[in-house]
Amino acid sequence: MPFSRGDVYVSLGLDWDQKNQTYIAESKNRHGFKTLTWCYDVIPAKYPHLCVGDVSAKFAKYFADMAWHANEILCISECSRKDLLALLDQLGAPTPETSVIRLGSDLAKADGEEATAHTKEAAGERFILFVSTIERRKNHETLYRAYTQLIERGEKKLPRLVFVGMPGWGVGDFLADLNFDPRIHGLVKVLTNVSDTDLMWLYEHALFTVFPSLYEGWGLAVAESLANGKFCLASNAGSLPEVGGDLIEYIDPWDVPQWAERLKWYLDHPEELRKREGRIEAEYAAPTWENTARTVFARATALRDQEVRKVA
Repeated sequence: MPFSRGDVYVSLGLDWDQKNQTYIAESKNRHGFKTLTWCYDVIPAKYPHLCVGDVSAKFAKYFADMAWHANEILCISECSRKDLLALLDQLGAPTPETSVIRLGSDLAKADGEEATAHTKEAAGERFILFVSTIERRKNHETLYRAYTQLIERGEKKLPRLVFVGMPGWGVGDFLADLNFDPRIHGLVKVLTNVSDTDLMWLYEHALFTVFPSLYEGWGLAVAESLANGKFCLASNAGSLPEVGGDLIEYIDPWDVPQWAERLKWYLDHPEELRKREGRIEAEYAAPTWENTARTVFARATALRDQEVRKVA
């Protein structure tokens, strides 16, 4: 056991299926160290139908076990904090101290010369960007249906819709639709294994970004869009309004006609996009990963100092 009284064990990973928290609790009681843990979200427990297999029960047990040993749990949004506390109350578990910290969203600006020809060719001259794992919860389906509605109305000059992310679970039929639906042939591009350089190029050159997720604990792609000065048309679910404030527009993730209408409106009003981008540039201060790390370290130091004062 490498930890003893005066130490703080910090766990920030996505480790819900790898960690023996009973052992951590027993070791903590035996050796007297503190624990600082992390909550991204409790979505598998809150919305099990949006996740794969039997994850829900495992996820609930993970946080219940964590609650018995954590001195403090860091949450990535007020939404996640609220959901976590509700889950612990439902499970009859203790409620440790919780804090909210902001994730960084800063990435280096793109060098257009370094972005790959493959990415540039796939995106084309005009495109809308959606950065996310391709899975049911992220709700790519709404964008697909909104685009087909616009096509059925006779829209001829739609920009490409670029999905950046690896395919996840439960989207086999959806990906087949993208491949075989002749209405969107050449209009929807899926890019995987995209480098940071290419991703920054995509943010920089997109007309705007979209994020129709059914629920989020934070919404990093929205923060990255704002950090790169781009307006985002986003879902109003979960934590997303915390990320974008009044700098972006929110739509019910299930309202396909509204998504179609607002996509078309912004495409027809480029001057509004420029206005929105001007506000973002003037008002949005992107949190940095360095500051996120400093905040985590400060919380760990505070736990350590509590123990020092207690001993003194």
